[in-house]
Amino acid sequence: MGEGPAPVIDFRYHVVSLAAVFLALAVGVLLGTTQLSSAVSDDLRGQVRQLDGDKRDLQARLRTLQDQGKSEETMIAALAPKLVAGTLRSAKVVLVATPQAADATVDGVQQALEQAGARVTGRVQLTDDYADPRRAADATAYVTGGGQPAGFQLPESQDAGVLSGALLSYALLGTRQADPAPTVTSEVLSGFASLRMLRVDSAQVTRADLAVVVTSGAVRGADPAGRLGTLGDLVSALDGAGRGAVVAGTAAAAGRDGLVGAVRTDSGLASAVSTVDSADRPVGPVATVFALAQQGAGRSGQYGTAAGAEAPFPPTSAS
Repeated sequence: MGEGPAPVIDFRYHVVSLAAVFLALAVGVLLGTTQLSSAVSDDLRGQVRQLDGDKRDLQARLRTLQDQGKSEETMIAALAPKLVAGTLRSAKVVLVATPQAADATVDGVQQALEQAGARVTGRVQLTDDYADPRRAADATAYVTGGGQPAGFQLPESQDAGVLSGALLSYALLGTRQADPAPTVTSEVLSGFASLRMLRVDSAQVTRADLAVVVTSGAVRGADPAGRLGTLGDLVSALDGAGRGAVVAGTAAAAGRDGLVGAVRTDSGLASAVSTVDSADRPVGPVATVFALAQQGAGRSGQYGTAAGAEAPFPPTSAS
């Protein structure tokens, strides 16, 4: 007796079987995902708790450090008169503030200089127009227009910054060979003031031996590089005319567009002029005093904690 025909698998059987397989897979994936999600969630919650704890610890440490910093600054402010006493005895110092300088920073530096025994011979505030490249022709015309003061030698340059720096530094410091007459200082400052390039912020200005240029932050306005170049020319001229110069500024002024930073990145200036990048804190004016004493002894350095600083504080002895 022969075999009968092979049983035919109904199409619906295939459909039901496949559906069962996919359903089983879906259930498995769901169960696995639920378990994995729970594990991941637990892990993430643990990490969040750890990070939250770390954050609280860091905030507590920050508050402690801030309190310590305030305490140290209070102590430095209290001790400053004794720290600097006699350091600049009989020195004559002129203060020149850039357009960026904050009045409080200039006041703090002046107070420290006077506590050190220096006589501040005057305080000059530069305006934005002094270093504005668009005013270069006006400055050049004023400096080269004839009637230069006796004893002043006009630089062999067409650069407005070099010309202005040479004349202004002569009015404030004279030269190492000759002093300007009091009337010369007054006339030159009046001339720059008539151009709206500076103003005098003291009762009078007389000749000094040393100069401190105070600044606070980055140079603003069109062509910052050009403005920094003009201010750098003035710093160089002040240093060359007298016994030395210090640029006292803030950490922000030590950046790429700040005068402290410009001095530090110019090897020629940095080898001759000292800088301080903490003038807005109690330690800064004290550091400025010792940096200026070092300048008077013929040495320079870059002090503070910002980029380009060589040491946090100048030597406390000029010897």
